[in-house]
Amino acid sequence: LILGTLIQYLPTREEFTLILQRLERLEQRMERLETEMVEMRKEQITLREDFNRMQQTISEMQQTIAGILQRLERVERQQAIIIEQATSFQRETRAHFDELHKAFGRLGLLTESVLRNALQTAVEKWFGTGRVERMELAGREVDVVIRDSEHILLEITARAHLQDIDKLKASAKDYERRFHIKPRLAIACAYATPTVIKRLAEEGIELISAEVPE
Repeated sequence: LILGTLIQYLPTREEFTLILQRLERLEQRMERLETEMVEMRKEQITLREDFNRMQQTISEMQQTIAGILQRLERVERQQAIIIEQATSFQRETRAHFDELHKAFGRLGLLTESVLRNALQTAVEKWFGTGRVERMELAGREVDVVIRDSEHILLEITARAHLQDIDKLKASAKDYERRFHIKPRLAIACAYATPTVIKRLAEEGIELISAEVPE
């Protein structure tokens, strides 16, 4: 009687089969979950390794940057020292150049004075007797030698330059406009380069080499 009562609560064959199928599906799902868990652990380990490597790289970069900053600081200090030395050198050089400029200025005045004193002798040798007059032409002073009816414009300088030729020609044009006389042109100097001498010959300008006392 008891057994008959229990049998009616037991699952049937079909229900038992369904239960087994469900259990089998659950086991499969559990296996898939375990596999996914293993893969996730592997990925986690890989991410941890990547993170550690990244931290190491960042640490190395920080050390490198710190080294660069230290080198930059040393370079800036050295640059400041160099700038200070260069500034000091410029001040000293400027002072020397100022002294040289004053010295050469005095020498130039002295040379021109000596040339002017020697000019009368040079003029007598080249043009015979004549008088030297100072005149302003084209905004600058020039020397004029008048001998009889001949007028000669002179540029007196210690060292002749190409621009002296151009200035003398401009003065000659101004002289001709003012006095309606075309003057002869000459340059009296102690030194002239071959280039200047060639240009003088091309322009028909006479070169007077004054004998300057030592």
